[in-house]
Amino acid sequence: MTFIKSFVSLVLLSALTLSAEAQQPGERVFRFLEIEGDARSAGLGGSHAVYINPGVAQFTSNPALLANATANQLYLSYLNHIGDIQFGTASYATNIPDIGIFSASIRFLDYGDLNNFDELGNDLGSATSNDLALTAGYAAHLSETVSYGVSLSGIHSSLAGFQSSAISFSGGLIYSAPERETSAGLYLQHAGTQLSTFNGEQESLPLNIAAGVVHRLRYIPVRIHVTLQRLNTWDLENANDSGSPSFSENLARHLVGGAEFLFGDRVRARIGYDYWLNRQAQTGKRVDGAGVSLGFAVHLDQMHVDFSRTSFSDMGSVVQLGVSIPL
Repeated sequence: MTFIKSFVSLVLLSALTLSAEAQQPGERVFRFLEIEGDARSAGLGGSHAVYINPGVAQFTSNPALLANATANQLYLSYLNHIGDIQFGTASYATNIPDIGIFSASIRFLDYGDLNNFDELGNDLGSATSNDLALTAGYAAHLSETVSYGVSLSGIHSSLAGFQSSAISFSGGLIYSAPERETSAGLYLQHAGTQLSTFNGEQESLPLNIAAGVVHRLRYIPVRIHVTLQRLNTWDLENANDSGSPSFSENLARHLVGGAEFLFGDRVRARIGYDYWLNRQAQTGKRVDGAGVSLGFAVHLDQMHVDFSRTSFSDMGSVVQLGVSIPL
């Protein structure tokens, strides 16, 4: 156990000392990794750094969440994205006493049939494209209040006959104060490199460093989530910017917020807001719902069901359904 802790600490330290990348998020490869892997996260606006009573699927963002997740659970989710793009996930976790919790996940995205043309505009028929990520994770407690986790992902993309593969590392830490239902966490996500490229040119993975807190209000059954994402790229530029964004505008673009309303032990309602998504998808209307997410959950005796809906303004909305069952 001491060896495992020492090894994980060394890997985390090495990853966290990576230099910040100057590229904008939109210039990176394997963008499907940024899609929320579970409906609870999507309903709260995005992949927050920490949750109370996390599920097994959320370790793909912060692996440290595994340490407080319920083991021997299978989580399945399906998302019908914009343009008939389909995205599905499956995650499972098991506990090994005195060692920690291990988890495995698969994420798959299918773009459907695409029209394929050559450089002269000749129709070459249809083409298929898809993305795949296989992730293995491990988490444990350093103490009663501190947990850590790491994960390793193998990634493969096939885009109209061109293929690329990569390997990435994610790691995280969480501090919990259970008596106050308050936790703080941070994670580094998708630190890695391409093993093979689409056209011989090396591209960056969607590296994401995030930190955040969750706190249950004292007299109201509501949990408030606040997370700052993409801290490795401070200047988040938008194509519609007339100049460099101010400090306050940049801060808002990194901010993801959400609230989870607790109706007894079985029902949850959620709302979230991603300001950066709003800035990218908004249409300039006086009231624009881009970046707003809604969701709910029903906890049954042998099944948990999660649902979310995220608005992309005039481009439409995406709906995600997740189911967790014991095995």
